This record gives sequence, C-alpha cells and structure tokens, in this order.
Amino acid sequence: MSEPTPLRQSELLKAEGNALFGNNDFTGAYQKYTEAIKHDSKNAVLYCNRAACAFGLGRYMDTCTDATKATELDPSYVKAWGRLAQARASINSLGPASRAWKRAIDLLPIENLTPAQKKQRDHYTAELAAVQAQLADAEANPRQPRDTMLITSEGDIPWNRAKALLPQLQATRQWDSSAWVIMRAYQEWHDAVEKMKMGRNISHGEGVQGYFGQRGVVAGLSNALIADDRVFHMAEGNFLELYARQLALEAAHTGAWCDTGARMIMEEIPEKLRTGGWDAVRPALSVTIRAWIIRGFIEYRLNESFETALEFYTSALDILQWGRELWKDVPFEDKGAIFQPTFIRGVKGLRLDVLLGAYSMRPREALKFPLEEILAGADDLLAELEGVPEQPGEGEDFGFFLSFFRYPRGQAHAVRGFYYQHAAKLKWQEGGTNPSEELMAAADADILRSSEEYIDAAGYYPADEEKHIWFLHVAFGALFDVGGLVKDLLTILNRLHDTLPLVKGIWEFGVASQSEVHAALTEDMRHREELLRMAEGKSEDELSTLCVQREPVGAVEE
Repeated sequence: MSEPTPLRQSELLKAEGNALFGNNDFTGAYQKYTEAIKHDSKNAVLYCNRAACAFGLGRYMDTCTDATKATELDPSYVKAWGRLAQARASINSLGPASRAWKRAIDLLPIENLTPAQKKQRDHYTAELAAVQAQLADAEANPRQPRDTMLITSEGDIPWNRAKALLPQLQATRQWDSSAWVIMRAYQEWHDAVEKMKMGRNISHGEGVQGYFGQRGVVAGLSNALIADDRVFHMAEGNFLELYARQLALEAAHTGAWCDTGARMIMEEIPEKLRTGGWDAVRPALSVTIRAWIIRGFIEYRLNESFETALEFYTSALDILQWGRELWKDVPFEDKGAIFQPTFIRGVKGLRLDVLLGAYSMRPREALKFPLEEILAGADDLLAELEGVPEQPGEGEDFGFFLSFFRYPRGQAHAVRGFYYQHAAKLKWQEGGTNPSEELMAAADADILRSSEEYIDAAGYYPADEEKHIWFLHVAFGALFDVGGLVKDLLTILNRLHDTLPLVKGIWEFGVASQSEVHAALTEDMRHREELLRMAEGKSEDELSTLCVQREPVGAVEE
C-alpha cells in the first residue's frame, strides 16, 4: 500500500486532533495539529485549530501567533479573527483586540444570517462592547501601581536614604544591608530612564518618519526589576508612552519577536541561528524576554491582571529554561546574560509574587493558582541555591549577592510559610464547625510550620530591610493565633522591636509603610507589652508552659 500524500496525511492528523480537542485534550490535539501543519503549512484551519488548543492551555501569546497566521493565510476567516481577538483581550492588548473583533464582525453577513451566524455575531458584538468598555474605563481612570512606595519628599525616598548610608557601609565593609540592594536597582532604573528620555521623533518633510533613541533601555529597566521591583516608579507622566516607543525602536533594531508566542520562537530560532548566528539571535532574544518581564510586571502592578502577567513570565521562563538546557555548552557571551542562573532566578521570583497575589486576592479561583504550584516554585528556588555560599566572597558586589542569592532564599521560605498557612485554612474549612481533633492537630502543625518558615525568611533579609520586620510580624501572628508559648512569641517580638528603628532609617516610606502595616506593627508592640507583663516574675519552668489563649479556628491572616 502506498504512503498517504502530504495533504491526505494532514487531513488524517487533523481528524485525530479534532477528536482529542472534543475531549478537552488540548495538549494532545495541539501536537496533532502541529504534525498536520508540517504536511500542509498553508492551511489556515490547522493554525486556527491549534490556536484554540493553545488558548485552552492558557498560552495566549501562542494563540495570537497561530490565529494571526490563519488570518494571513485567509483574511476572510471569521473564526480566526475571533480567536485572535479573544487571545489579544486575554493578554490585555485591548486596542488590537477591539480591532480584531470589529474585523470578525465585518466579515459576517449583514442579512440573511443563519442561526449559527447570528449567534456568532451576537457573541462577537458583546465581546467588542466589553473590550471597548475596558478601554474607556482605563482612559477615564488611569491605574496607580499597587504595592509601590508612598513618596512625599526627596528625603523620604528609600534609595536616597540608602545613598546617604553607603559611605559608612563601604568604610566598614558591612554587606548585610538593604541599602546595597535598593541603590543598585535604582541606579539601573535611573540610568535606563535617562536614556529613554533622550528619545526623539524624527521628521523628514511631511509628518513623523521615525524615532531616534539609545539602545539598552529595555535591558536596564528589566535588570532593575529583577534585582528589586520596589524600584519601579513613573517619575515621568508619560512613562508608558516613552517606553512603548523605546521598545518599538529596540525591537526593530534587534529583530525581536514582538507578537510571537514562545513555541513559535523556539521553532524559528534554529533558522535564525543558521543564517545570522548568535549576533542575530542574542539581541533579539534579549529584547524579547526582557520586554515580557516588563510587560508582566506592568500587567500585575498596574492592571492586576494576574493571568496576563503569568502568561508573560511563564513564556519567558519556558524559553530561558529550554535554551539553558539546549545551549548549556554555549558561552554566555554568545547566548547572552539572560541565560545566567541569577537572571532566571529573578524571573522566577517575579512569577512567584504574581502567584501569591493571585491566590490571595482571588481565593475563589484557587484552581487557576494552586497552592501546590506555589510550593513547587519555592522548593525549586531552594534546590538551586543548595550549597551556594550564604555570604559574599571577596570583592563580590554586595547588592548583586543580596538580590540574587540571599533574597531568593528569604522569598522561598516566605512562600513556604504562605503555603502552610493556607494549607491550615483549607483544613479548617474542611472541618467546618465541628472539626475532628486529628484535623485540628494537622492544621496546628501547618501553622507552626508556617511560623517557622516566616522566621527563617526574615533571617535571610538584612535587619534594616522592611521584609525582615514584615515576615516577623506574620510569624508572630500565626503563632499567636494558635496559642503559642509566651517565651517564643516574645523572642519574635523582641527581634521586631530591636530592628524597627533600623528599618525606618531606609524604609520608613517604603512599600510596607502603608497605614494598615503601621497599624499592624503598632499592635504587635502592644502585644509585646502585654506579654512582658505576663512573663514578669515567672520562672523558666513556668515560662516553658505559659501559652496565650488561642484565637477561634480560621482566624489566621497574612
């Protein structure tokens, strides 16, 4: 029997893909459509179907890539335009999404619609209206970044306070200070923004013909964010507009993949390497990955779009981890600094922040942001740091060491603390109003583990770091609410009391300076006074059994 023709083979694979898709096996269907495309690369339906699989897998940029290809192959393909619009809306590209919805609607008949076409038009019209409403809301109510610093004067800015401390720290060679971290990140941010501000529109004759600017801005901004994302601030009112122009400039110059998903990039890199070598691939990949990092941060902090932020961070990590393994023997000067373990570690940390924020702010969507994935991310960080020195070596940059070796350890332990705290909450919910003693014991064990993890986390941050006192606060709260020993609670609170003045020296107006945080720390000091009175005059034997009254089940909060 003769082998099937390429087109016949493509149809067979397409049918298999359709069957898998019908059973919600998006991974299997995606693979089948990919194989089919190898036999029939001009088939718009295959790309559109694969786009649907990518969307089902939550890979929205890959969806955009395939849906765009389908519209290029068949500009009248209504469903492809609809999928493109849906994917663009999912990554918060609302303007392009609106245009794609309009295109899809315009391609449908105006009269004599079939029931299916009418349903399709109604659906697309509703989606277009929703996107347009989002655009109008964004224009009328500009978003302010969440979890950013409250700056009231130049003297309050943490990096300015840190700068004033550096001469003494340098003279004494004291490395364990957050001043090194925030100053290093700020210098990267400041230098990049100053470069960006030098960009200019270029006019030749009628109208604007182009944009002139310096390269390296995207690298500087992304380096600052992975070193310490608290440095993010928009001193320029048109920051986002300036950045969009700068990114377009650098993407055009390097051949970066602006609108392409991770899977397609991985497919295209071998050919780019063959024709242009590392001098072509390295800058293109660098700008692509770094732009995704910045976009992920903006989506999380400005738009609170957790899924979109995770899409960009996850896509970046997919390529970084794929390339790190594939090119493990290629020197970094060829493949680029983005494949350095410290850079990848920084991206992992940003992604973990989003997962925690999503789980905390959208508890009803826990299936999208599972606790197990959060724990796995923390364990991954700790595993790759195992055996790495916990103090800087001779001549090592203190800020770099803290940002990429000490702080990730602290973050990992804090994430583990978060995991055990919420695991206890789930056990309490499972027990209802009359939990079994066994379930209560298991929940208490989780809370005690949580407190221990937060204490460990605090230890990896300098005593003048706002995260140090915040994790001590959370550790105390967890232990207090389950009726911890007075002496253990006082140990935590005494540490908090002693380090508060150090923290205020730099971070008095930092991220953790919001009014509710100040109130929480004030309450901690009130508890300290009460516990000191409880402990007064007690012997060591008495203190070894003296506990506070436990809070009602389920009362633990971050």
